[in-house]
Amino acid sequence: MQEFLFIRLNELILLIYLLSIACYFFDFVRKNHRIKTIGFVTLGVVWMLQTISLSLYINVTKQIPLGNIFDVFFALAWLIISISIVISVIKQINLSIFLFNIIGFLLIAVNTFQPMRYQSTGEKLNIINELLIVHISFAVISYALFAFAFVNCILYLIQYNNLKQKKFDQKYFRIGSVATLEQVVFYSSLIGFTFIIFSIILGAQWGFNTLGGYILIDPKV
Repeated sequence: MQEFLFIRLNELILLIYLLSIACYFFDFVRKNHRIKTIGFVTLGVVWMLQTISLSLYINVTKQIPLGNIFDVFFALAWLIISISIVISVIKQINLSIFLFNIIGFLLIAVNTFQPMRYQSTGEKLNIINELLIVHISFAVISYALFAFAFVNCILYLIQYNNLKQKKFDQKYFRIGSVATLEQVVFYSSLIGFTFIIFSIILGAQWGFNTLGGYILIDPKV
Protein backbone atom coordinates (compact mmCIF):
# COMPACT_ATOMS: atom_id res chain seq x y z
CA MET A 1 0.00 0.00 0.00
CA GLN A 2 2.85 2.37 0.84
CA GLU A 3 4.53 1.62 -2.50
CA PHE A 4 1.26 2.24 -4.35
CA LEU A 5 0.78 5.64 -2.70
CA PHE A 6 4.44 6.53 -3.28
CA ILE A 7 4.12 5.70 -7.00
CA ARG A 8 0.92 7.73 -7.37
CA LEU A 9 2.47 10.68 -5.54
CA ASN A 10 5.46 10.68 -7.89
CA GLU A 11 3.18 10.43 -10.92
CA LEU A 12 1.20 13.42 -9.62
CA ILE A 13 4.50 15.30 -9.23
CA LEU A 14 5.37 14.51 -12.85
CA LEU A 15 2.04 15.80 -14.16
CA ILE A 16 2.23 19.07 -12.22
CA TYR A 17 5.91 19.43 -13.15
CA LEU A 18 5.05 19.02 -16.84
CA LEU A 19 2.41 21.76 -16.51
CA SER A 20 4.97 24.06 -14.86
CA ILE A 21 7.53 23.47 -17.62
CA ALA A 22 4.87 24.11 -20.28
CA CYS A 23 3.98 27.43 -18.60
CA TYR A 24 7.62 28.55 -18.54
CA PHE A 25 7.99 27.63 -22.20
CA PHE A 26 4.82 29.52 -23.16
CA ASP A 27 5.99 32.58 -21.23
CA PHE A 28 9.35 32.40 -23.02
CA VAL A 29 7.58 32.37 -26.39
CA ARG A 30 4.77 34.86 -25.72
CA LYS A 31 5.78 36.79 -22.58
CA ASN A 32 2.62 36.28 -20.52
CA HIS A 33 2.91 37.32 -16.86
CA ARG A 34 -0.16 35.33 -15.79
CA ILE A 35 1.14 32.11 -17.37
CA LYS A 36 4.54 32.74 -15.82
CA THR A 37 2.93 33.11 -12.39
CA ILE A 38 1.09 29.82 -12.88
CA GLY A 39 4.38 28.18 -13.84
CA PHE A 40 6.09 29.50 -10.71
CA VAL A 41 3.22 28.48 -8.41
CA THR A 42 3.02 24.97 -9.88
CA LEU A 43 6.80 24.67 -9.55
CA GLY A 44 6.40 25.53 -5.87
CA VAL A 45 3.72 22.82 -5.56
CA VAL A 46 6.10 20.34 -7.20
CA TRP A 47 8.83 21.29 -4.72
CA MET A 48 6.45 20.83 -1.80
CA LEU A 49 5.19 17.44 -3.01
CA GLN A 50 8.69 16.21 -3.76
CA THR A 51 9.85 17.33 -0.33
CA ILE A 52 7.02 15.24 1.15
CA SER A 53 8.02 12.32 -1.08
CA LEU A 54 11.66 12.55 0.01
CA SER A 55 10.62 12.80 3.66
CA LEU A 56 8.44 9.69 3.33
CA TYR A 57 11.28 7.83 1.66
CA ILE A 58 13.74 8.74 4.42
CA ASN A 59 11.18 7.90 7.12
CA VAL A 60 10.37 4.47 5.64
CA THR A 61 13.85 3.36 4.57
CA LYS A 62 15.73 5.10 7.40
CA GLN A 63 18.41 6.23 4.97
CA ILE A 64 19.34 9.23 2.84
CA PRO A 65 18.40 8.77 -0.87
CA LEU A 66 21.97 8.33 -2.05
CA GLY A 67 22.14 4.53 -2.05
CA ASN A 68 21.89 4.03 -5.81
CA ILE A 69 21.89 6.05 -9.00
CA PHE A 70 18.08 6.34 -9.18
CA ASP A 71 17.82 7.68 -5.63
CA VAL A 72 20.55 10.17 -6.49
CA PHE A 73 18.48 11.23 -9.53
CA PHE A 74 15.51 11.93 -7.27
CA ALA A 75 17.57 13.95 -4.79
CA LEU A 76 19.24 15.84 -7.65
CA ALA A 77 15.83 16.68 -9.16
CA TRP A 78 14.74 18.12 -5.80
CA LEU A 79 17.90 20.25 -5.77
CA ILE A 80 17.24 21.42 -9.35
CA ILE A 81 13.71 22.50 -8.44
CA SER A 82 14.97 24.31 -5.33
CA ILE A 83 17.60 26.20 -7.34
CA SER A 84 15.00 27.05 -10.01
CA ILE A 85 12.68 28.58 -7.43
CA VAL A 86 15.51 30.68 -5.98
CA ILE A 87 16.57 31.83 -9.47
CA SER A 88 12.95 32.71 -10.35
CA VAL A 89 12.75 34.97 -7.30
CA ILE A 90 16.16 36.61 -7.75
CA LYS A 91 16.42 36.96 -11.53
CA GLN A 92 14.15 36.56 -14.56
CA ILE A 93 15.86 34.06 -16.87
CA ASN A 94 12.96 31.93 -18.06
CA LEU A 95 14.81 30.02 -20.80
CA SER A 96 17.46 28.79 -18.35
CA ILE A 97 14.77 27.72 -15.88
CA PHE A 98 12.86 25.94 -18.65
CA LEU A 99 15.91 23.98 -19.84
CA PHE A 100 17.09 23.33 -16.27
CA ASN A 101 13.73 21.86 -15.30
CA ILE A 102 13.58 19.63 -18.36
CA ILE A 103 16.58 17.86 -16.82
CA GLY A 104 14.79 17.73 -13.47
CA PHE A 105 11.64 16.30 -15.07
CA LEU A 106 13.65 13.62 -16.84
CA LEU A 107 15.43 12.64 -13.61
CA ILE A 108 12.13 12.27 -11.73
CA ALA A 109 10.60 10.28 -14.59
CA VAL A 110 13.53 7.85 -14.71
CA ASN A 111 13.38 7.45 -10.92
CA THR A 112 9.60 6.99 -10.80
CA PHE A 113 9.46 4.38 -13.57
CA GLN A 114 12.32 2.26 -12.23
CA PRO A 115 10.61 -1.06 -11.29
CA MET A 116 13.59 -2.54 -9.44
CA ARG A 117 13.19 -0.04 -6.60
CA TYR A 118 9.83 -1.59 -5.62
CA GLN A 119 9.53 -4.85 -3.65
CA SER A 120 6.03 -5.94 -4.66
CA THR A 121 5.90 -7.99 -7.88
CA GLY A 122 2.52 -6.48 -8.73
CA GLU A 123 3.84 -2.95 -8.42
CA LYS A 124 6.89 -3.83 -10.53
CA LEU A 125 4.62 -5.09 -13.32
CA ASN A 126 2.39 -2.02 -13.04
CA ILE A 127 5.38 0.31 -13.28
CA ILE A 128 6.75 -1.55 -16.32
CA ASN A 129 3.34 -1.29 -18.04
CA GLU A 130 2.98 2.39 -17.14
CA LEU A 131 6.50 3.05 -18.37
CA LEU A 132 5.60 1.51 -21.73
CA ILE A 133 2.41 3.60 -21.92
CA VAL A 134 4.30 6.83 -21.14
CA HIS A 135 6.99 5.91 -23.69
CA ILE A 136 4.41 5.34 -26.44
CA SER A 137 2.36 8.42 -25.46
CA PHE A 138 5.39 10.71 -25.63
CA ALA A 139 6.37 9.20 -28.99
CA VAL A 140 2.85 9.73 -30.41
CA ILE A 141 2.80 13.34 -29.16
CA SER A 142 6.18 13.99 -30.79
CA TYR A 143 4.98 12.47 -34.09
CA ALA A 144 1.90 14.70 -34.04
CA LEU A 145 4.04 17.78 -33.40
CA PHE A 146 6.48 16.83 -36.17
CA ALA A 147 3.53 16.31 -38.54
CA PHE A 148 2.18 19.74 -37.59
CA ALA A 149 5.62 21.25 -38.18
CA PHE A 150 5.83 19.49 -41.56
CA VAL A 151 2.46 20.89 -42.70
CA ASN A 152 3.45 24.41 -41.68
CA CYS A 153 6.83 23.95 -43.34
CA ILE A 154 5.05 23.23 -46.64
CA LEU A 155 2.89 26.32 -46.13
CA TYR A 156 6.04 28.30 -45.35
CA LEU A 157 7.62 27.26 -48.66
CA ILE A 158 4.42 28.13 -50.55
CA GLN A 159 4.15 31.49 -48.82
CA TYR A 160 7.84 32.23 -49.36
CA ASN A 161 7.42 31.48 -53.06
CA ASN A 162 4.35 33.75 -53.23
CA LEU A 163 6.30 36.51 -51.49
CA LYS A 164 9.24 36.07 -53.84
CA GLN A 165 7.00 36.25 -56.91
CA LYS A 166 4.88 39.03 -55.35
CA LYS A 167 1.67 37.03 -55.69
CA PHE A 168 -0.45 38.81 -53.09
CA ASP A 169 -3.79 37.17 -53.83
CA GLN A 170 -6.51 36.03 -51.42
CA LYS A 171 -4.71 32.74 -50.69
CA TYR A 172 -1.61 34.63 -49.58
CA PHE A 173 -3.48 36.48 -46.83
CA ARG A 174 -5.37 33.34 -45.74
CA ILE A 175 -2.24 31.24 -45.20
CA GLY A 176 -0.51 33.59 -42.77
CA SER A 177 2.76 35.46 -42.69
CA VAL A 178 6.14 33.86 -43.35
CA ALA A 179 7.40 34.95 -39.92
CA THR A 180 4.44 33.32 -38.14
CA LEU A 181 4.83 30.07 -40.06
CA GLU A 182 8.55 30.04 -39.32
CA GLN A 183 7.87 30.39 -35.59
CA VAL A 184 5.26 27.63 -35.66
CA VAL A 185 7.67 25.26 -37.43
CA PHE A 186 10.51 26.05 -35.04
CA TYR A 187 8.57 25.69 -31.78
CA SER A 188 6.60 22.64 -32.95
CA SER A 189 9.86 20.94 -33.91
CA LEU A 190 11.51 21.97 -30.64
CA ILE A 191 8.68 20.62 -28.48
CA GLY A 192 8.43 17.49 -30.63
CA PHE A 193 12.18 16.92 -30.28
CA THR A 194 11.91 17.27 -26.49
CA PHE A 195 9.11 14.69 -26.34
CA ILE A 196 10.94 12.23 -28.60
CA ILE A 197 14.06 12.47 -26.42
CA PHE A 198 11.94 11.72 -23.35
CA SER A 199 10.32 8.84 -25.22
CA ILE A 200 13.65 7.34 -26.31
CA ILE A 201 15.15 7.51 -22.81
CA LEU A 202 12.07 6.01 -21.13
CA GLY A 203 11.78 3.43 -23.91
CA ALA A 204 15.40 2.41 -23.36
CA GLN A 205 14.70 2.09 -19.64
CA TRP A 206 11.67 -0.12 -20.37
CA GLY A 207 13.73 -2.24 -22.76
CA PHE A 208 16.56 -2.83 -20.28
CA ASN A 209 14.05 -3.79 -17.57
CA THR A 210 12.13 -6.22 -19.77
CA LEU A 211 14.64 -7.52 -22.34
CA GLY A 212 17.94 -6.78 -20.62
CA GLY A 213 21.06 -6.30 -22.73
CA TYR A 214 19.38 -8.06 -25.66
CA ILE A 215 17.72 -4.78 -26.57
CA LEU A 216 21.08 -3.48 -27.82
CA ILE A 217 21.16 -6.13 -30.59
CA ASP A 218 17.43 -6.09 -31.34
CA PRO A 219 17.03 -5.28 -35.09
CA LYS A 220 13.89 -3.22 -34.40
CA VAL A 221 15.90 -0.91 -32.14
